[in-house]
Amino acid sequence: MKLKKIIAALAAAAIIAPLPAHAEAEMFYVCAYYGEDGNLVDAVGINDAASDDEMKNRLDAYAPNGAAAAKLFRWNSNLAPVEVPLESDYLSGADTRGDTNDGTVKAPNVISEMCIPSYWISKNADADDVIMSENEIKALNRRILDTPDTNTNNLAAQSDTYNGRYMADLNADFESPTGLYLNGEPVPESYYQAIRDNIKNAPVSENMKLKYGFAVNRTVMKAYPYEDYLSDDPSDPEWDNLVSSAILVNEPLVIYFTTADGKFSLVKNDCCSGWAPTEDIAICADKAEWQAAADPEQVLVVTDQKVYLEPSADEDLNEKLLTMGTALELVTDCSDAVAHRLPWNNYVVKMPARNEDGNFYQKLAAIPANRGVSVGYLPYTEANVITRAFRSLGNRYGWGGMMNSQDCSSFVREVYKCFGFELPRNTTWQSAIPAEVTDMSAMTVQQKKDLLDTLPPGAILIFPGHEMLYIGKDNGLYYTVSDVSSLVSPADPSGGIIRPRGVILNDLSTLRANGTTWLDNLSHALVIK
Repeated sequence: MKLKKIIAALAAAAIIAPLPAHAEAEMFYVCAYYGEDGNLVDAVGINDAASDDEMKNRLDAYAPNGAAAAKLFRWNSNLAPVEVPLESDYLSGADTRGDTNDGTVKAPNVISEMCIPSYWISKNADADDVIMSENEIKALNRRILDTPDTNTNNLAAQSDTYNGRYMADLNADFESPTGLYLNGEPVPESYYQAIRDNIKNAPVSENMKLKYGFAVNRTVMKAYPYEDYLSDDPSDPEWDNLVSSAILVNEPLVIYFTTADGKFSLVKNDCCSGWAPTEDIAICADKAEWQAAADPEQVLVVTDQKVYLEPSADEDLNEKLLTMGTALELVTDCSDAVAHRLPWNNYVVKMPARNEDGNFYQKLAAIPANRGVSVGYLPYTEANVITRAFRSLGNRYGWGGMMNSQDCSSFVREVYKCFGFELPRNTTWQSAIPAEVTDMSAMTVQQKKDLLDTLPPGAILIFPGHEMLYIGKDNGLYYTVSDVSSLVSPADPSGGIIRPRGVILNDLSTLRANGTTWLDNLSHALVIK
């Protein structure tokens, strides 16, 4: 099907405006447009029409090219939708731009050409200019650590000792979450009590020494030490409400203590803290060993969303998963066999490993030259940001990094890791970084458009609950790439939310559950320069 991109009135005037929370007498309209083949062309929300008749009279001006029919819904102040009868043939038009369909399913207003990074890179004459040097990025990382509201952690500056008894008691003293399900059934109180007991009975004392280590596998932190998925929907087997953050292979950690059963360790990385599987962590002999391994002379950086090692009889290396932003020490003078084979046409890296006692050591691993990796961090350019964002297009969503995936903020964070940035974990904390941050919450829609017209590709756009990477403007619409959990179905705006659960390219006319657009809800724009 040919997907259209432009709403004539949207390009000509500010017709999309936020629905005032207090305006009980005002009505909000959502119109879905369809082509002659019955497929969706576009959907748009409008809230400045006084009546159904006025809305009908204005529809032709708003219609995208090729729209042959439409469904119009009126939403009152409590957002209850009512379908407004329309003539089926009042719209007409033809597409003015072709689309070589590549066979993939796409969001409305997205054509195949748009899904290629060069489509957007070619719009910017300075797309290959370096925005910040390596030293400037390191300096920004230090300022982020020094900004309290970013909630980032300077691991090397943590106290060497701590009160383990107090910390265990504190972590065990939590209220049982409500509304969560285990295997489709409500989580029983006994489940949470078992977690409390596992923490409270941990082998701790009042005076304990902090440990240092690395993640040997790509894993996640959770708010509590447990193995299952605890979902907020009994029918959803692919959601865990209490996952906190992903941990990448070779990511430095500080380690406090393990649970009574030894299966989980309380850890902290540079952006979060929580419980991680003990088997995924290796502990260094001392802080000096940890610091030396954390600061190698040269690194190999994973720049694809997922890279797998080759099959191997070594279980530590066999098809090991490395995700975007992972950095490993690069070995440039290796001429011997690695994992039983010569590493010709391979990069050789030092891979973190865990011995039977849980202690850290390193082993050599080979990564084929055809993998998506870079010797050193990539230059920070608009072209590289766009390209990295598109490398994840279509990959699944994973709350907190579960299922070896990303959520919206970790997607942005790991794209920027490819250039050496260490951004905070979530949208609120990222809004506090010492960069060019613009508060858009009080802006009109037209003011937001005016700002977007000045933003470079790679700018981080945020509204409450979601963030995305701005890609550019095309035919009057503003496009982003982001890892999306849910949104309103453009094919049936009255039908509630749908779950893309993946990295998508879409424009800011996309609807939220309250009937307003992503553009309406933008609250912050971050430009890192």
